[in-house]
Amino acid sequence: GDLHRLLVTAVGRRKSRNSRWMRRNLARAALAVARSSMSADAAATGALPAGARVSTGGHPRSVAGRARRLGAPDAIARSFASSAHGSSGPVGWKSLAAMCATGGGLLWWYDAERRRRLESIRAGPSSGKASIGGAFGNVKLANENGRAWRTDELKGKFALLYFGFTMCPDICPDELEKMAECVDLVEKAGKSVVPVFVSIDPERDTVKRVKEYVKEFHPKLLGVTGTVEACKAAAKQYRVYYHKTGDEDGDDYLVDHSIIMYLVDPAGEFVTFYGKNYEAAPMAEAILEQMKRLGH
Repeated sequence: GDLHRLLVTAVGRRKSRNSRWMRRNLARAALAVARSSMSADAAATGALPAGARVSTGGHPRSVAGRARRLGAPDAIARSFASSAHGSSGPVGWKSLAAMCATGGGLLWWYDAERRRRLESIRAGPSSGKASIGGAFGNVKLANENGRAWRTDELKGKFALLYFGFTMCPDICPDELEKMAECVDLVEKAGKSVVPVFVSIDPERDTVKRVKEYVKEFHPKLLGVTGTVEACKAAAKQYRVYYHKTGDEDGDDYLVDHSIIMYLVDPAGEFVTFYGKNYEAAPMAEAILEQMKRLGH
């Protein structure tokens, strides 16, 4: 039981880069294995004569002293010392082999998990299906005078979605300018991604207003609006937070909302997202890396 908990602790905290922590936990596990093996040795060979038993005081050469110098807690050191002082006998070849095997195994596991974690971070989200994104419809494409539109029309293309509102004073314009620059950088690299603006304020964002708004940022920027229910459903699909602030009963209000761009693959599945901290160039590089990872 003690060994299992110690192994779980050593592996469960593998993300730590603190080598001192690693050495301490390896020492704990090794000491626990040695303690168990010593008990087995004693059972097979019998206890040593009283005069031949190992001293378990705080001396640097004692078993407990070594345990403390390795970083084991006092409780484990005392317990290990107690076993050595009793009928367990000295550390034999079996105990030494078990200690080496345990330490080596933990070091190998730690290194393998560290490498796997780094590769996972470089690759980005890749396993399972995220509970975010997906198709939505019943909205209007402002670019084409409000005709019915669904995200299924994006199939076969990468898309970059942004949820905002046309009367946003600064954040939305800044983000859409960044999106436009990012789209151009991706195109310069020989790839393409479709930019999409989805309104979260359909009560004021009419088809005419959205159509004029998206023209200011990029010729390929699609503008989407619709009924309150349709836009709400679209935002919910991507877990977009938004909330009216100010005079909610009139037209003089702002909308507090999350500032995120969502990358969607040619199959219409969510890939990853980019927050406000991303600049255009790094975001374009990240998108190109995702395209490469997905085989495009």
